Amino acid sequence: MKFAHWIPALALALAAALPAQAQHLHEGDIEVAVTAGRLVVLGGHGVHADGARIFEGDLGDLAGGPYSTDDPGFDSEDASFAAGTLVNYRAIGSLLAWNGSAWTAAPAALSLRLTGNLGEETLWQAAGVSGDVTGLIGQAGSTGKIHEHLDFTLTGSGRVAVAAYLVQLQLEAGSLQDSTPFYMAFNRGMDEAGFEAAVHSLSAVPEPQAALMLALGLAGLGLLRLRRGAR
Repeated sequence: MKFAHWIPALALALAAALPAQAQHLHEGDIEVAVTAGRLVVLGGHGVHADGARIFEGDLGDLAGGPYSTDDPGFDSEDASFAAGTLVNYRAIGSLLAWNGSAWTAAPAALSLRLTGNLGEETLWQAAGVSGDVTGLIGQAGSTGKIHEHLDFTLTGSGRVAVAAYLVQLQLEAGSLQDSTPFYMAFNRGMDEAGFEAAVHSLSAVPEPQAALMLALGLAGLGLLRLRRGAR
């Protein structure tokens, strides 16, 4: 047998002999896991000032139109759930929009619609959540894994070509404790730097330079008080 012919067979044999590697979850998806009987979400692109994780999506990357996306999805490792477990979402909060310098209530006529796996229609608006407050993400398969993508669509006369939007939700699954709330930030036509700046503004963590200046300032105050106390 020629050398080139037995390379594929050798590769298959080596792959079979190697130990199984940890499965790869889709980058950017919301990783769903269970810890001590509670649903948790892992990953994300930042942490909100209230401690909740922030995930990102890009409205306009779905064939359904320039204001739709099915990212991020919901993904888990094998054996995360008992086979057949239903994993649901619960919409909370209201729809916020980025005005170029701050997150404020979205225009009243604007809605962000989430379509659940059973056709549920959940709407976030400036006034709060309407329609189906809860909906199905998916059902764990025989391996105890879920991997689902649901559709998010911006609707209403108030939508514009360049903006960003923010909603909040949490996860539920049978007898497990609900996940802590988390945020989903959606870009609509902003450049990457502008969108990331908008997302970063949600965090209470100071820039490294600002943190350093704050630490130096506090140290200076402490030294001044020690000197005054020594007099």
